[in-house]
Amino acid sequence: DRESSGLPSNRGQAAVRSSQMRSRLSRCFWLLLLCLLSRRAAAAPRLPVRAVNLGGWLVTEGWILPSLFDGIPNKDLLDGTQLQFKSVTQNGYVAAEKGGGAGLVANRSQASGWETFKLWRINETTFNLKVFGNQFVGIQSDGSVVATATSPGKSETFRLVRNAGKDRMRIMAPNGLFLQANKDSTVTADYGKSTSWGDDDPSVFAVTRVTGLQGEYQICNGYGTAKAKPILKVKTLLNMHVPTC
Repeated sequence: DRESSGLPSNRGQAAVRSSQMRSRLSRCFWLLLLCLLSRRAAAAPRLPVRAVNLGGWLVTEGWILPSLFDGIPNKDLLDGTQLQFKSVTQNGYVAAEKGGGAGLVANRSQASGWETFKLWRINETTFNLKVFGNQFVGIQSDGSVVATATSPGKSETFRLVRNAGKDRMRIMAPNGLFLQANKDSTVTADYGKSTSWGDDDPSVFAVTRVTGLQGEYQICNGYGTAKAKPILKVKTLLNMHVPTC
């Protein structure tokens, strides 16, 4: 017989066919259900989706009304602006060694995070320089320039002097002397000569502006409280958010 010969019995074949049929019916059921749900979703009315752009209403954004910043002296050097300095004599970018916590050098062929300095604006020409590791650039009693201070003080306050084209700078230290890039790649605050902004002056740096900020704080900081308030009345007329200094 079939069982003794090792072949499946009629009963076994029937069970297999029944299982296969149930599997096919199950797949058909789910496909039909998906089709019905898809048709119902397509026929349903689509409700409009609305969103609110808060730019210019709850926050100040310079690209919306750039004229707000037009009267700020050195408006491209607002608080939070990031700069990179390249020595014209050493042909190297100034870097905070280790990103901070050490001295400054002027020997980098390319600029990245360690070679980028964030401005803390005090007034239109006076700034603190913050490095990648969140320390501030300052000078020591021997004129060496380091980035070790966790908060800025008098020793971390610099004056940025620009040429007519605003693409070159000299950095005056608190001791009244300018930073210079030396042949050994160190940066020191001990240069007192005048300049013609030429490529032979170790106190001259070509400047790249990486990015800048234009917000409420920049308006108040850039103009000062007294001048900022009448400027900000423009935003009131436009039914925009009015920041307070």
